[in-house]
Amino acid sequence: MRGDQAFDRLEDLLGRAHHQLGIAVYDGLMSSGGPPELRAPDQMLGRLLATAYRQAGHAVTGRLSRQGQVPPREHGVSDRAESSEGLLMRRPATVRLKYREQALNCARGYWPLDAVRVIGDAMQVVQEIVADLEEEVLPTTACDSLLKVSGSMGQVLALPQPANLQPALSGFDYMEEVENILATCTWRLMSATRRSKQLLDNELLLHFRAAEFSWLGALEVSQDLADDLDLAYREALSLSSAVTVVQDASTDFRGADLQSVDLDGVDLEGIRWDVSTDWPAHWQERIWRASLAVDTNQGELIVGAEPRDSTVPVDI
Repeated sequence: MRGDQAFDRLEDLLGRAHHQLGIAVYDGLMSSGGPPELRAPDQMLGRLLATAYRQAGHAVTGRLSRQGQVPPREHGVSDRAESSEGLLMRRPATVRLKYREQALNCARGYWPLDAVRVIGDAMQVVQEIVADLEEEVLPTTACDSLLKVSGSMGQVLALPQPANLQPALSGFDYMEEVENILATCTWRLMSATRRSKQLLDNELLLHFRAAEFSWLGALEVSQDLADDLDLAYREALSLSSAVTVVQDASTDFRGADLQSVDLDGVDLEGIRWDVSTDWPAHWQERIWRASLAVDTNQGELIVGAEPRDSTVPVDI
């Protein structure tokens, strides 16, 4: 490996190490109820951690600036090599459980309607119109069908817009990560949908309303619209997957160590777990009585709404 390549590799490793240290420190604090009020015996440890983190950051930034390089951005999901699923599932189970209700509400807010189905139906209508235009046989209901497609695009554009969160400590806040993942997909979906609606409203519908109908002109615009809707459909699938990632990170606690978590007031309904999940000792019997075995996955259980009359068989 050449010297400059080795140096670049070192800088990348240092940057990643610094970022992961920040996440670990932040998650450790938040999972235990937030930054504690330091007492005398804790002062030295707290100061050492803070000093080590600051010095690591200054060292990395200084080395990069001396080489004329720009440190990698820590925000922006699209710039990260890791998948969204890995980003969330690598966060401590205690943190994911603490913010579970907030994360699920956030996911529901970004997915109040099935955009995949809505755009898929619109694609089907436009593809049928393309086929009719190619045959130069157009049904009288074609214009009404396109107006319905325009209304469907309006439904998607009415989805909640991404919120602007106040950045937490170096961007390590779990809910900021959740919001970024969902917002990135939403922005792309909105952009593709808006482009499709503008093409439909400002060009294709004008062909249908013109005094002299142009088969070739309408066909070209319809094909362009079909391509734009195909992109919007893929972006809708991407947002749907991002919502699923957030939901999975908020419900999948198989093998997690939750012994130190205060479960009072926590909504546990729907959580997936297994025999390797460690619950607080005084919650174990209650969790077992409220859970049902999942038929599709041997050994997996899901917490129900109410305790059952009998516990789940131990041989699951």
